[in-house]
Amino acid sequence: MNDLALYMVSSETARIGIVRRAKAPQIPPIIRYRDARGPICAFLTDLRRDVNPLVVAEQMFTQRMSDPSESALRQDDARQSIEVLNAVQRMRNQLAPYEFVPAPADQNRLTLGGVEVSVRADLLVYGSSRGTNLIGAAVLRMTQDDADSDAARSKRREMGLYVATLARLHIEQNISSDRQVANRLCMSIDVQHGELFAAPDANTRRMNDIENACRFIAALWPQV
Repeated sequence: MNDLALYMVSSETARIGIVRRAKAPQIPPIIRYRDARGPICAFLTDLRRDVNPLVVAEQMFTQRMSDPSESALRQDDARQSIEVLNAVQRMRNQLAPYEFVPAPADQNRLTLGGVEVSVRADLLVYGSSRGTNLIGAAVLRMTQDDADSDAARSKRREMGLYVATLARLHIEQNISSDRQVANRLCMSIDVQHGELFAAPDANTRRMNDIENACRFIAALWPQV
């Protein structure tokens, strides 16, 4: 999902490299922030937003950081996970209007233009409007990118909007519900930067662009 969002905001030359890396992915030594997602989801799905899951998780990560039996990568991940937990707490007011509920454990991949896209909703989002029950999906984006220039910030925003759009497409295709899907409840939560990007209301062009990109990737795949 993040790779596809990056593809959408990259140059033609860079796109070839993204597809090539996707075809022959490197297995990371650890999955960054894996142990932080559960506590964050527990915090956000609690209607009272009790910080206890985050406090317990921070204590665990603090112990891991000082454990000499842990690898340097695991210790660094623990340090960065604590930063993420703190960043989520700083977003508390921004996230307060939303009702988050647990997402299904099993979710199929999103299929677009002949390409399987690995999209996973971390949370479902409930709402209502004029007596209609609404639903959306939230994706937690936890990536280290300083975005220290206007161009970098613009690129990060565009990636956030593409991820929110993929969340919208994913919930329509793979999450069964009697609720109506709402763009404003389909979101990418950029944790480190404290920003929330909702799928735009006028989103048809962006969805078409994603699907056309997937068709091109499917055609290019055998050649890279």
